[in-house]
Amino acid sequence: MPTRYTLDADLKDTVVPDVLQANDKKVTALKETKKQLEERFKTGKNRWFFTKLRF
Repeated sequence: MPTRYTLDADLKDTVVPDVLQANDKKVTALKETKKQLEERFKTGKNRWFFTKLRF
């Protein structure tokens, strides 16, 4: 779905194609991504990203 909003979280260092091949690396990448997004939520940056969509 194209959108004009962008999230400026730097996840390219955490999630790379070779990480997705191994299951244990995948789990650690998911945990790291979750930690980064939770920090953004707690600081209040990009509040629109964490709001429920109204359809």
